[in-house]
Amino acid sequence: MADKADKSGSKDAKGGDAKAAAEAPAKKGGMKFMAITAGLLVLEGAAIVGFFSMTGPKHVEAEVPVAVANPEESKPIELLLLDDRLVNDRTGLAYLYEVEVYVKVRKKDETWVKEEIERSRNELRAEIGGLWRTAEPHHFQEPTFETLTRRIEGTLRERFDHRSTDGKPTVDRCVLVVGTGIRINR
Repeated sequence: MADKADKSGSKDAKGGDAKAAAEAPAKKGGMKFMAITAGLLVLEGAAIVGFFSMTGPKHVEAEVPVAVANPEESKPIELLLLDDRLVNDRTGLAYLYEVEVYVKVRKKDETWVKEEIERSRNELRAEIGGLWRTAEPHHFQEPTFETLTRRIEGTLRERFDHRSTDGKPTVDRCVLVVGTGIRINR
């Protein structure tokens, strides 16, 4: 019977439970641990603040904001590059397309791009015509003619982007306006 009393809840010499006696020192030790941890965190924070205040920048200078030139000059405008009828016969049948090619450039580049277009209009027409004649039939099935636009835009970038003074491309993008192809007999 004494064994049963010991197993169920042993009493210490003062008449208290052994479980209660074991819990009291544990709580006291937990408080010590929390106090030591909090003290170390405060000490670490002080060390970090002290380190950064000693090694931080000694002198800070504010720069005057750069004023942007005329924002109208950076707005894109469209210039007509080609308004023509172009033929493609890669399927064995010749199709005639009404084509308009526009180039989007910044307003500040408008004058010299117009001059370059006027100076080499036939050369540009021949290059675009060559690209058009060599295009595959599935390029004409694309809803916005992405492949042809990309090829023509690449040609225009090679021609116009060399004069960019600010590092930005002169040709923003190329826009194709294409009518429905009409089958023609040759």
